[in-house]
Amino acid sequence: MSVHIGRLLSLGAAALLSGARLTSAHDHHGANLNLDPGEPIGGAMKMHIILMTVSFGILFPIGLVMGLKKHRWHVPVQATGGVLAIIGFVLGHAHGGRSFPENAHSKFSWFMLWLLAAQMGAGIYLKLHTELRFNDRARPFIKIAHKYLAALMIVATYTQVLLGVVAWLGFCYDGYMGQCLAHLIMGSSFLAYGIWLLLLVRLATPWLARFGRSPELYDSAMIMVWGLFNTFTEHGFIEEAHGWSHKDLQHTSLGVIWFCGGLLSTYMLRKAGPSDRSMFPAIILIFTGCAMASHEQDTEFSTKVHFVFGLSLVLAGFTRCVEILLITTGLIKNNSKEPNPFQYISVFFLCHSGMAFMSANHESVAAMENIGIDIGTFSLGFLSISFLLFFYAYFLMQLYTDLGSKDKDMMLPTADDGTVYQTVAQVSEIRGHSADEATRNPHVLFDAADEDDYDSPDMGSTTVRNRSTTVDGISPRSSDEIELGPMRRD
Repeated sequence: MSVHIGRLLSLGAAALLSGARLTSAHDHHGANLNLDPGEPIGGAMKMHIILMTVSFGILFPIGLVMGLKKHRWHVPVQATGGVLAIIGFVLGHAHGGRSFPENAHSKFSWFMLWLLAAQMGAGIYLKLHTELRFNDRARPFIKIAHKYLAALMIVATYTQVLLGVVAWLGFCYDGYMGQCLAHLIMGSSFLAYGIWLLLLVRLATPWLARFGRSPELYDSAMIMVWGLFNTFTEHGFIEEAHGWSHKDLQHTSLGVIWFCGGLLSTYMLRKAGPSDRSMFPAIILIFTGCAMASHEQDTEFSTKVHFVFGLSLVLAGFTRCVEILLITTGLIKNNSKEPNPFQYISVFFLCHSGMAFMSANHESVAAMENIGIDIGTFSLGFLSISFLLFFYAYFLMQLYTDLGSKDKDMMLPTADDGTVYQTVAQVSEIRGHSADEATRNPHVLFDAADEDDYDSPDMGSTTVRNRSTTVDGISPRSSDEIELGPMRRD
């Protein structure tokens, strides 16, 4: 599911911004920038922004993490977020103050509303436990849909926030649509790449070990696909192009090198195991950064902004190469529970490169020039935003780890014969970090909410559950602890 999130995140802005309706033209160099204090946005719009930020930006992601860990606060947090989101939706369509032209943010809000309704409806249905009263064959499908709708909600939330900023600033209209899309799409792809690497470093070591693949295999495959996409979309894909400019040639050539380099790395790693690494994805980042740092622009300020973006990519690629070198030589233990601090450096520079490139669109750069902001202040401002985004992603992953540690550390009974019982979370953790323990046969205590985890292919169990029943044949629910026999692996 994380792979799909990374891919969708980079494409979300493209699919929706391209549907934005072109309105009246605005002046060059950011004259339409909605920062004029004579155009107040009104109290209702301010509350709309606050409520939507709290609900979609804070409560829903935290509730998602709690749902993955089956935490008791999952439902209250999601319900609170749903109420605030509905209030914010009403305020957003009934506000006074500044009048905004027709935009994609307003249109996409209806999709967000229906997505929220479907997600909450599925959650309520699952909470009713209808399988206690009749043979509910739809429940497994609704449970799967509920999980994937949560993943889609993350991508949709990011896209809607991006569209909201664009609508508030008045960017991406008329002839600026193409270059605006290019910066938002590519910037989002680098940001998604950084979050994906953070996920691999922070949580996905057991997952990679189970699948038996090299971490760079996934990087290489995404780079190859994205390079193929860029090769055929950088010239005349969104707007009609007349001839080839030096920018078209450079952007298309970057797509070609991404495809060729990604193809090489993917083929080399097709049979590689988790301990086999490759520096080619990092080398591609370095060459891309060098090209963007020397990318000639219309103004000196814009050239400096692109240099900052290129420098971030070069540093991301270089630190990634050093990280792989340290891992392959044994100086960094890749199977440890806590990542080495150095492993976060390349992740952060990737996230910052995404923010820097999104900020380098023509209207944003021109507006900052007119206001009188220099390259230092401009770069530090977006660097601060990168720190906040990195903090929030790290916080959610740390929350996922902390919520799981409560189950692993709980006191469990020991039988008279010395048999030690474990929870499903403990078994998953042990098997993820120890190959020797993976072959042992633990006795598991779990409640009904954990049944899907225990029976999933990830657990590697084909054991038939020994389920106790009441006199009328109805299965016990989460208040009953159920003992299973030894788990055996095929």
